[in-house]
Amino acid sequence: MRQVNFFKLLRDIRAYGRDRLTLQRRLFAFFLLFLVTVMSELLLILFAAGIFATGREESRMFLQNELNHIAGGVEKDLGILAVQGTALSERLAEQLERGLSREGLKPADLRASSGRLEPLLEGCFDVLSAALEKNKASAAFIVLDATVNPALAGSASSRAGMFLKNMAPNAVYQSPSAIRYMRGPASIARARGMSLMPQWEMEFTIKEGDFFRTAMSASQGGGRDISGLYYWSPKAVLPGDYIEAMLLTVPLIASDGTALGVCGFEISGMLFKMQYTPDNAKFSRIFAMLSPLEGDGTDASRAMLAGSYTVTSTAIDGVLSIREEKHGLVGFTGPDGAAYAGLYRPIRLYPTGAAHEDQAWILGVLLPRQDLSAYMMAQNRRILLLLFTLFLLSAAAASVLSRKYIAPVAEALRSIQSRDTAAYEKTNIQEIDDLLAFLADQDKTAAPVSCQMEGRQEASALFEGFVRSIQTLSPAERSVFNLYMEGYNAKAIAEILCLSINTIKTHNKRIYMKLNVSSRNELMVFVKMMKERERAGLPFGQ
Repeated sequence: MRQVNFFKLLRDIRAYGRDRLTLQRRLFAFFLLFLVTVMSELLLILFAAGIFATGREESRMFLQNELNHIAGGVEKDLGILAVQGTALSERLAEQLERGLSREGLKPADLRASSGRLEPLLEGCFDVLSAALEKNKASAAFIVLDATVNPALAGSASSRAGMFLKNMAPNAVYQSPSAIRYMRGPASIARARGMSLMPQWEMEFTIKEGDFFRTAMSASQGGGRDISGLYYWSPKAVLPGDYIEAMLLTVPLIASDGTALGVCGFEISGMLFKMQYTPDNAKFSRIFAMLSPLEGDGTDASRAMLAGSYTVTSTAIDGVLSIREEKHGLVGFTGPDGAAYAGLYRPIRLYPTGAAHEDQAWILGVLLPRQDLSAYMMAQNRRILLLLFTLFLLSAAAASVLSRKYIAPVAEALRSIQSRDTAAYEKTNIQEIDDLLAFLADQDKTAAPVSCQMEGRQEASALFEGFVRSIQTLSPAERSVFNLYMEGYNAKAIAEILCLSINTIKTHNKRIYMKLNVSSRNELMVFVKMMKERERAGLPFGQ
């Protein structure tokens, strides 16, 4: 049904064009059709060449550059911090052994020496503080595998230690005034004039599977170098604290193999954000994500996030499924249906043979899917706007050219209608100039004929033959002839009889042939004679 209606519409348009469209409009329509064809072919070429996918490719290259830059920085910085954490563990273990030795104790006696833990921690303060000041970390800590008062309720989950917080962690070297005291004996902080943080507690609260127990369990059994025992914990919050952070935890191993506790560094969410936020010049909501890999997805709730907009665990949470897409991008989908696009690569945090080398991490650079779509749409909109502007300019040029091209043709037709072909000017169009020259010659020969016919006997014979021939005209041809008698031209006759100008031209040819006249001027001479005879009341034969 649609095809039938479509072809019927085409027929109606063609019929209307034959009867109504001027030559200038037809030429302009031809130009427009040519422009539409060229523009359509250009669009197909642009699609085939991938021009409309330029925005996607630009985005992929931008994300790839950001990923390489940030991933390289993360691997380098965390690698350096792991080396420094191992060195810190060795220094603190030596310091603790010396402290125990001065008291005549062995490393294995640590848990039974609850009354001597504070002096041991005080001896470790300068080592811990110096390590914090020279490394890019938000905190440094030491946790001993012992508690000050084993008799207290909950002592099984309480461990003595110190946690020094760096309030300006983005600088390489910090003054002591930037360090705050968050865990440990308060007397150590007061002796150094340090401020206790609001979330200060005397000891650490530990639980199953946290950074302390995981690192301590890796140290059991021996057989590994200390450089292969450190552990990177995913993002978490220490009990009693509110700061989200990931911890580097290294066991404290005495010379006899006894695990005295753990030490390490903290990288807070703020420090991670300050160091690894992607460039947001192109996408305002882009962010980096360092997270553990879990099967075919990654757990965003345990990821470190860095972005120029508010990226929190409530904004992006749960396990994100990872799906490779066409055009080199990767899709990330959350459990709530939130969709992100980006790229990722594995991050190597552990050496070969390390206790936790099976823990896989990835570094991803992501942005909301709708932001990528909006950027691509904006890029394509500029191309389409340029093409549309080019089309409008071409259409305007076509209008001017069609008017200029048809102007001499229209002028020639006006000369013919005004019967002023003898004074025509050349149009430099060969067909038009030939037609005007022919009509001028006809006019020149028709005028003498009319003069001769008025005074000669043969003119009367020609006139009588003309009158008799009128009877041979068909009814349709007679209707056209009668309107010529009344003084109408061909265009007016076509409108009166509701016929096309081509039909009138066909009737004209037959009328000229039957009446034995060669031009409209000659026909009008006979018509004029008929009217003069009628006004004089003379029969046509006199």
